Amino acid sequence: MPELLVIRLRTASGTVQDAAQADWLVMDHAGARSGEVRSGALSEASSAQAPGRKVVLLVPGADALLTQPVLPLKSGAKLAQVVPFALEEQLASDVEDLHFAIGKPQAGRSGTPVTIVSHACMEAWRAAVAQAGLHVDAFHVETEALPETPTGVTLLIDGPRVYVKRAAEPGAVLEVDPLIEALQLALASEQEAREHVTIFVSETDYERERELLEGLREFTASLQLKLLPDGPLPVLAAQIMQGMPVNLLQGPYAARTTLNVSFAPWRYAAILALVFVATHLGLKSWQYVQYGSADARLDEQISQVYQQLMPGAPVPSPLQARRQVESRLAQLRGSGSAHGLMNTLAVLGEALAQSPDTNIEALSYRDETTDLRVLVPSVDTLDRIRQVATEHGVSAKIEAANPRESKFEGRLQFKNPGA
Repeated sequence: MPELLVIRLRTASGTVQDAAQADWLVMDHAGARSGEVRSGALSEASSAQAPGRKVVLLVPGADALLTQPVLPLKSGAKLAQVVPFALEEQLASDVEDLHFAIGKPQAGRSGTPVTIVSHACMEAWRAAVAQAGLHVDAFHVETEALPETPTGVTLLIDGPRVYVKRAAEPGAVLEVDPLIEALQLALASEQEAREHVTIFVSETDYERERELLEGLREFTASLQLKLLPDGPLPVLAAQIMQGMPVNLLQGPYAARTTLNVSFAPWRYAAILALVFVATHLGLKSWQYVQYGSADARLDEQISQVYQQLMPGAPVPSPLQARRQVESRLAQLRGSGSAHGLMNTLAVLGEALAQSPDTNIEALSYRDETTDLRVLVPSVDTLDRIRQVATEHGVSAKIEAANPRESKFEGRLQFKNPGA
């Protein structure tokens, strides 16, 4: 195993600046730290890059979404084409604006790991490392490097952020102030039994929040407090070497290689490959004819449905009928021109569409501010509603969170721009 230079980018949203701040640490061949954690501008980390040493960049977890969807049994390029459409209804942004990185399924876990970030962040991070003179072999999201507590939950407190990792579930990051509310959200669970909790926290944060953290023992099955004298990076770097995090450098961001191979020894295999290709093309041609017939039948069905929906109206071509319906739907959605309460309701509708089993119990609106009380199945659902609203330009914050029976009651406040 080669030595590993792990760099944790601390600049939010991949800001491309010479002064982008980072922490870095070298891990030796055995997976142990070599030297001290260093901090400074990202460009300073290039001094730790050495021949034969692999370089990994940990990017901010707040800029990524980790999921584990159950996907068809495909692989390679076909799976990469399926993933955006399989997750499209769960996302607030257009899939064209997002990059989907796919990992390998892990034993004992359902679904396939998929990490989603925006193309804007990917381009910003790549530009930042290029500007710093670094050659990076892999981009990993820091929430994938959180240690796991068997049959329990791991929390990592890093200043204003609380990272959460439950066994066999994707990691997440909460940006909720004060800390007590963030801990309530992180530890809220659908299970009635108390959880085993491990908390990683810096010595400074522990001393400041000692009473609060020690008081959690009363509400947990067990509590371990592990101090981080050098910050979170040594813990995250150790998990990177032990685990199988998703590398974001896939698809359009994969490293390009040039091959210089002589195919003379493979001429017989090439002939067989040509025969296979010819057979494959013949089969595809037959399928194309069949699809053409099915397409014609579908066009006929579209015309029949159009006549049923608009009796007496001239029947357009199937393509025109589709465009008319889509145009009408765009008008009904308001084409982004809604203001005030309507704007908040539009954003809230998108958030609830991605948050199943969510019930609205109370809603009030005044002076561009909407107060909302909801009943959600989990804390992740509550945080997802806040994230979707924020992505649409609406200021959103979680004001309260209280377990109630087998669900979770949350209070949120939305403020339109200019409020």
